[in-house]
Amino acid sequence: MSWMQKLYDTYNQCSAWIGVYDLKSGKRPLAPVCHIAINAHIEVTLDEDGNIQNARPITNQNDMTTIVPATEDSASKTSGIDPHPLIDKLQYVAGDFIECGGKLPKSYQGEGEKKKDPKKIHEEYCNLLREWCNSAEFSHPKARAVLKYVEKGTLVKDLARFGILHLGADGKFLVKKDVKRNKDDQDIFAVPKMTDQQTAVVRWRVEIDDGTEMDTWHDETLWQSWQNYYLNKKKVDSRAFCYVTGEEAILTNKHPKYIRRKGDNPKLISSNDKEMINYYGRLETADASCLIGLETSQKAHNALAWLIDRQGKVFEEQSGKKKAPGLTVLAWEASAQKEIPQPYQNSTEMGIDDDAPNEESEKPMVGQDFATRLNKKMLGYKADLKDSKGIYIIALDALSQGRMAVTYYHEFEPEVYLENIEKWHRECAWEHYYLSKYPKAKPFAPALLEIAEVVHGEKAGTRIKHHTVSRLLPCIVEGRSLPRDVVEVAVRQASKRMGLYDPDDKKYRGDDEYTWRKALTIACALFRKYTFDHLGKEYPMTLDPTNTNRDYLYGRLLAIADHLEAKALRDEEGKQKRPTNAARMMQQFSQRPYRTWKQIHDALPPYFWRLKSGTANWYKDQIAEVCNKFIPEEFKSDDPLTGEYLLGYYCQWQELQKYKKVTAKSDSKDEDIEDEIIDESDDDTDDDESEE
Repeated sequence: MSWMQKLYDTYNQCSAWIGVYDLKSGKRPLAPVCHIAINAHIEVTLDEDGNIQNARPITNQNDMTTIVPATEDSASKTSGIDPHPLIDKLQYVAGDFIECGGKLPKSYQGEGEKKKDPKKIHEEYCNLLREWCNSAEFSHPKARAVLKYVEKGTLVKDLARFGILHLGADGKFLVKKDVKRNKDDQDIFAVPKMTDQQTAVVRWRVEIDDGTEMDTWHDETLWQSWQNYYLNKKKVDSRAFCYVTGEEAILTNKHPKYIRRKGDNPKLISSNDKEMINYYGRLETADASCLIGLETSQKAHNALAWLIDRQGKVFEEQSGKKKAPGLTVLAWEASAQKEIPQPYQNSTEMGIDDDAPNEESEKPMVGQDFATRLNKKMLGYKADLKDSKGIYIIALDALSQGRMAVTYYHEFEPEVYLENIEKWHRECAWEHYYLSKYPKAKPFAPALLEIAEVVHGEKAGTRIKHHTVSRLLPCIVEGRSLPRDVVEVAVRQASKRMGLYDPDDKKYRGDDEYTWRKALTIACALFRKYTFDHLGKEYPMTLDPTNTNRDYLYGRLLAIADHLEAKALRDEEGKQKRPTNAARMMQQFSQRPYRTWKQIHDALPPYFWRLKSGTANWYKDQIAEVCNKFIPEEFKSDDPLTGEYLLGYYCQWQELQKYKKVTAKSDSKDEDIEDEIIDESDDDTDDDESEE
C-alpha cells in the first residue's frame, strides 16, 4: 500500500488546490473528502425558499465538471439505489420522473421478488437529503432550499417549461427519434452530445444573499457542512487500525471509482464476495485482508484522479464503436507542484526541441545539438527538483469493468529518475519525420505508444499495444535494457517495405510510405539503444564512413541502389510510378544480402543508361567505394543482416540527399559537362519522399 500512502501524503500537501476548477480544460479538480467529480448537464437556479427561478442547459463541455457530495455507497455504486445527497440524475432528483414516463435502468429495477418500486429511488434521495438538512449542527441553507424544491415533485415539468426537456402531448418523455427537428437544429436536446435526456444530471444554484458562492458545487461552506455531517455520522461505526496511516480511523470497505476519468467504473480496491471464495486459506474476511480508513481512501483516490487528469496518460481502447480508458501511466512529484518529465512522452513532447537550432545547421552537428538541448532541459528539471522528496511512477490497467490493478509502481530519488530519463532520450534518439507529414527530420526519442504501433502495426488491438508499453516502461524509468524480441520485430517490420505497396493501383496505400519511414526511423532508434546497452557502442545519426561492419555496408549499398533508380525513374517519367527494385526486395535483402544484392546490381544498367553519364559514373563510384570497404569473405556471406543495416541505409540515404551538384567528365570527350542535380533541394524533399 505504499502507493496509497504517497497519494494520501500528496493530497495533504495540495490542500490549497481542493475545489479549484480549470474552465479552460474542463479537467477534474481535487475533490474534497466525501465528494466526487461528475459531469452535470442541466443547471437549475432556486431562491432561498426553494422556488425555481431559472434553468439552463450546460452547453460548454468544460463547464460540466461538478463537485458533488457523495456517500461511500454512491461514490462506489455500480447498481442498486444509492443516490448522491444533493446533485444527481433526473431519476433521483425529479419526483415526477416516473409520472412523466421515465424509465429506470434494469440494474435499478430488480426482477421477480426483488422487483423494486420505481418511486423508491426518489424517496431514497429525499430521505438522504432530509436527514442532512434536519441535523441541527450540520444543516446548510442551500441544501434546505433544494430539499424544499424537490419535495414539490415538479422538476421534469419545470424543465420542459423552460424548453430544456422535451415532453409529448401526453406529458411523457420524448425519445430522440420522436423529436421533430428544424432545419437549423444541430442537437435534438438542449444538452450537446446527449442522446437520452432521461439520464441528465441536475446541479443547483441557490440565490442567497449571505456572501457565499451561489453555485453549490463551488461553495466551500456546503462542502464542509456535508463532510462534517457524514463523518460525524460514521463515528458510530467501528474504528480500527488503518493499514496506510498506522493510526486508528473510521474504516471503509467501499472505495471510490471514476479513477481514470469521469464515468470510469473499475475500482482499485473492492470486495463483494460474501461466499468468501476470495479469502480461502489464511484470510476469512475482506476486512482481514485490507483495513483502510475512510478519509485515507477518499484522499488517496481523489488525489490519483486529479493527478491523472493533470499529467497522466490514459491510453484508450476500442470497445465496439466506443473508446474506453485503458492502460494509464502517471509520474508525479511528492508535492505535485513541480513539473517532471513523463515516461510516456517522446523528446519533443518533453520540450527538448524548444530551443532547436536553425534548420540550416550542419547535419553532422545534429547529434551534438540534440545532446546540448537535452542536457539543458534536464539541468532545468534538476534545479527545480533539488528539494523534492521523491518521484513516483504508477501504471493502472483493467481487464473488466469491475476491477482495476496496479500493474507497475516504483519510487525514485529525483536524481536517479532524471538520470534514467536523460539516458533514454539520449541513447534512443534518432532522426524522425513522423511528427507531421514529411517535415524536416528532427532527432528525438520515440514515445512508448509509437514504438508499440510500429512493432504490432497501427491496426493491431489496443490491448496488445498497451502490453508492449507496459514492458517498455521500466526501460525508461529504471534504465533496463530493451527486450530483444521488441527490437527484432521492429527491424523486421521496417524491412517489410513492400507490404505497404498496392500492386493494383501501382502506388503506396494512403500514407503507408510515411508509415514505413516511421517504422524505419523507430527501428533505427531501438537498435541504436539496444546496441549501446549491450555493447556500449554508440552510432552517430549521420553517415559514418569509417564503419566497415558488413551489415552497415550492405545497408549503404541498398540505399545507393534505391536512390539512383528512384532518380532515373523520376527523370524519365517525370514522377515515379512504381517502387524501385531495392524497395521491392528489401525484405529478401535483409535475409539473403549477397544473393539479393547480385540481383539488384544486375538490374541497375538500364537505369545507368537513363542517367547522364556524369551522374551515372558518380553513382558507380559510390557503389565501388562502399564495396571496397568489405572484407571479401564477409561480402560473400549470405547470413541474415542485423538491424545495423537499417542504420547504414538511413544514413547513406540522408547523405545522398545532401549532395546538390556533381561535376563529371564525359568518357568520350575531354570537356567538362554541365553540373547535374543528383536530387532535389531541401525544399523539395517532401515531394521526393512522398513519391516513393
